[in-house]
Amino acid sequence: MRKAIAELDAEQKAQLLYIADLGTALCTSALAVSILKGIVGLLVGTA
Repeated sequence: MRKAIAELDAEQKAQLLYIADLGTALCTSALAVSILKGIVGLLVGTA
C-alpha cells in the first residue's frame, strides 16, 4: 500500500486524503445520529 501511495503525484495524494476525510466525516456523523436516536428512544421509552 505504501508503495502504491508513494507512486502517486501530489494532486492524487490530495484527492485521496479528501476522500479519506469524507469517509471519516460520514462515519462520525452516522455515529452521532445513532447516539442521539438512542438517547431520544430512551427518553421517549420506545427503545
